[in-house]
Amino acid sequence: MNFTLHLTGDCNLRCRYCYETHTRARMREETAKKAVDLAFSYGHEKNGFSLFGGEPMLERALVESICRYACEKAAETKTQIRFKMTTNGTLLDERFLRFANAHQLEIALSHDGLLQDEQRVTRDGRPTRERLEPIVDLLLRYQPNSVALQTVMPSTVGRMAESVQWLYESGFSRVNTAIDYRKDAGWDDDSMAVLKTQYERIAELADARFDGTRPLLYLNFMSKIAAYLNDRPCLECKLGIRQPSVAPDGSIYPCNQFLNLPDYRMGDVGNGIDREKQTAIHRASLAPEPDCEGCAIADRCRHHCACLNFSLTGDMHTVAPVQCEHERILIPIADALGARLYARGSTRFLQNYRDDPLE
Repeated sequence: MNFTLHLTGDCNLRCRYCYETHTRARMREETAKKAVDLAFSYGHEKNGFSLFGGEPMLERALVESICRYACEKAAETKTQIRFKMTTNGTLLDERFLRFANAHQLEIALSHDGLLQDEQRVTRDGRPTRERLEPIVDLLLRYQPNSVALQTVMPSTVGRMAESVQWLYESGFSRVNTAIDYRKDAGWDDDSMAVLKTQYERIAELADARFDGTRPLLYLNFMSKIAAYLNDRPCLECKLGIRQPSVAPDGSIYPCNQFLNLPDYRMGDVGNGIDREKQTAIHRASLAPEPDCEGCAIADRCRHHCACLNFSLTGDMHTVAPVQCEHERILIPIADALGARLYARGSTRFLQNYRDDPLE
């Protein structure tokens, strides 16, 4: 069973593109332990917890308590356990990283590379890139496969490829870029044309480094290539089933974007998941998106992500135009990269896609 645990609604940064409404809501230790107990009660061989915020490291003691408790449960039940956490990194230190490695806690770092100081600032507007430099080195020493999660806005998209290269040169082999999809972000034809050029430059960077001792695995491309070669959707949504979200008060919702919406509440950690409500929400998410019928890349894009659609348009089956255009740009470039790697007989490429999808 996989749960996302929303430990806090607070954050110590004020990123320019953040869509969250920061609150003082925080999860109590008792609530967190009930969520762990509920996950294990289903009797699965593997259980996973994504520790989420706000900034989850503001609740460092709670993070450590959850990991210890769940690891004890896993040892008792002889099952596998896995934790993931995305953090802005400002509160990481060596003691915590030792703890993370000892408790199977994978850390992803939200870092915008060269764009960091333009986009990710403190509450009082101060830059953060220089502050994070020693923390990046420390994180990669303990978790060399940690992912850097970059976000770009229309005003910064022209430096996206340069920023990905900077992240790679800083030690990250795995980089993922998110587009600022907010309704008022300001994407237009010109900024989308720049985005296309930047993706093409990143494909050149990934191509040149793919067979080296330390490849650049640009996850935006890798997930699309894996979806094509393994004949499956880019990422199956499975709304309400794949990874339910637990709010700070213990209420359970189908996914992050539905948090605190009464119509989508499907249980709580004390009483479990309402299976009837869960099934109804999941079935509702499976209806086709009318605007996508007949599209040549319908099986390859994220139009089926009910959570993303809902957050952008207010409807699970209405796809935002900027999202559609983004996918139409990204997929052909990813395909061209995959074709080049295959044509030259890239050992890493062939090995990964023969044995296990590279994502």
